Amino acid sequence: MKIIFFISAFLFINFNINAEIIYTDPVQDAKYVSINNSIIIGFDKQIKGSVINSVIQVRGSISGIHTGKFIITNDKMKLIFKPDLPFAFNESVEVNFIPDGSGIGKSNRISYSFRTEVKKTKVDQNQILINELGNAPYNTNPGSLPLPTLQVLESNNPSPGEIYLGSFAFAVGQSDSYLLISNNAGAYSYNRPSPNRFFDFRKQPNGMYTYFTVDKYYGEDFNHNIIDSFYCGNGYTTDFHELVLLNNGHALLMSYDPQPVDMSQVVQGGNPNATVFGLIIQEIDVNKDVVFQWRSWDHIAITDAIHENLLAASVDYIHGNAIEMDHDGNLLISSRHISEITKINRTTGDIIWRLGGVQNQFTFVNDPIKFSYQHDIRRLKNGNITLYDNGNFHSPQFSRAVEYQLDEVNKVATLVWQFRRTPDYYGFAMGTTQRLPNGNTLIGWGAVSPTLTEVRPNGQVALEMRLLWPTVSYRVFKDQTKLTLNLKLAIEGLYNSAEDRLNMKDTVRAYIRNSTLPYNIIDSAVAYVDSVNFNGDFRFYNVPTGTYYVSTKHRNSIETWSKVGGESFVEYGVYHYDFTNLISKAFGNNLVLSGSKFCFYSGDVNQDGNIDLADGSIIGNDVSVFAMGYLPTDINGDGIVDIIDALVTDNNVFDLIQKQTP
Repeated sequence: MKIIFFISAFLFINFNINAEIIYTDPVQDAKYVSINNSIIIGFDKQIKGSVINSVIQVRGSISGIHTGKFIITNDKMKLIFKPDLPFAFNESVEVNFIPDGSGIGKSNRISYSFRTEVKKTKVDQNQILINELGNAPYNTNPGSLPLPTLQVLESNNPSPGEIYLGSFAFAVGQSDSYLLISNNAGAYSYNRPSPNRFFDFRKQPNGMYTYFTVDKYYGEDFNHNIIDSFYCGNGYTTDFHELVLLNNGHALLMSYDPQPVDMSQVVQGGNPNATVFGLIIQEIDVNKDVVFQWRSWDHIAITDAIHENLLAASVDYIHGNAIEMDHDGNLLISSRHISEITKINRTTGDIIWRLGGVQNQFTFVNDPIKFSYQHDIRRLKNGNITLYDNGNFHSPQFSRAVEYQLDEVNKVATLVWQFRRTPDYYGFAMGTTQRLPNGNTLIGWGAVSPTLTEVRPNGQVALEMRLLWPTVSYRVFKDQTKLTLNLKLAIEGLYNSAEDRLNMKDTVRAYIRNSTLPYNIIDSAVAYVDSVNFNGDFRFYNVPTGTYYVSTKHRNSIETWSKVGGESFVEYGVYHYDFTNLISKAFGNNLVLSGSKFCFYSGDVNQDGNIDLADGSIIGNDVSVFAMGYLPTDINGDGIVDIIDALVTDNNVFDLIQKQTP
């Protein structure tokens, strides 16, 4: 007789009575689920900690009942259950979620099951490269060899800026892997070798340098000190193809998921002991918790990979290589081995549409050949998309950069621009297409020489460069920063005077404003302010030489301006400004001394330029419902809205603190 011991984990949650469950991870009947997976339940309306007793029950057929930790996401739209212990391999897991409260509809009560992976297969990054590069004899064991040369082949008034490359060699004995920053003449302003391959080196919109090496992405400050790292959760290995940093401090990453699959049940003659690589897309928050996960296993058939050998012992059927946050908050995914761009609903996980490949839903206009084995999907400000069409299955084979106008209602993709070299270049793997602020396009050709071409909208080449073959760069980027501003600042609520540090790093937006009435905003930039050195590196792209005020905004601090008279900046210069050492560094002396640092006043939760009773009321409401997470009302950054946050704000309410401007 089988006896099941069943216990419940309780969480106090307040549900909107009309809330609907619209997302779960894992999904119903999912297979190959990581034994380290969390349970995520998403709602169409906010939930809050409160006094209504709700229950989630998680039981493995082998591992039994699971206790764990509950997390409500910052936007209060998801509930995460993180089990204390992993699930067992190859077991069925039952999930029951039953909110307890009057008026809660049946749609909020879910009961479903999924199956875990049979075993954990280590991801071999060399194998991932082989899957893309084929049998190319790339260097798998670099040594101490010379800095690669970046030659200029053609130069015709290219756009200014720094070029970023992460080089490695195909052939053994050619070159180490290097992080490289070059000007348009091929002269390096920064280089760093490594015996391990570098990928995807770039400067992020928040000013952080990021790159992948070994098993994760790293983030560095202006002086190339490591200040952060980014990696997948739920037991998945981080892949090198993509990192996207979001304005809320979250990050988008991908993982390749090798699983044993009996391919004889999928295609005739398939290998019953095959290893098939699936694709995992994750959004991680500032605490590195997975708040959204999408798996190709649940949505994309293996047989969609019509150009892959499905009879092989190893099948990389999807091969994701790019993630793009769309203007509407959903995700665009580039999957090379199915020649497809997939739009995914970031709220529900459902597929919205499929562009290209055998499941294509669009009519292509002006482009009968479509794209093939592409890279680097990007959404432009004008609403169009660009990508790098590797062209592996064009006849003849050739590569190009393309721009499509998408009618997502009527499902029409119109080719409005392309660049194809004469004679053709064919980069059979890797590659990028970057639209620059001046309208030019930077093309990284991937696995071919030349390495990069900058082209004007009319097709005229502005710049062409190459690393000496067989040294290549997975991607290339150009950064056209006109002003680099290193701001040192401290936030009153976050500042720990005893330890002389902030309780957390946090995001700040800086504005460059004219120094004369009406003090118009010229440009703005977002950066992380480090918790230890108080520095944030801000990059501005539209600031000509002149005198300006710098104003700064933080999610719950008073807007603070630089000192009287403004600051003089010269195009392409690097400048430092320290708000922490003198009260006069802020216009109107609008700083508070805490310990050894002058700090920005905290408590302007509604960002109206005043710290007043309205802010106190918002904080009070969140205190009453035990709100937790990355919230504007969490003044001291400990993840809990409580009386301490209220006291900091109340003091500033009493002192009538408001922003001071010229």
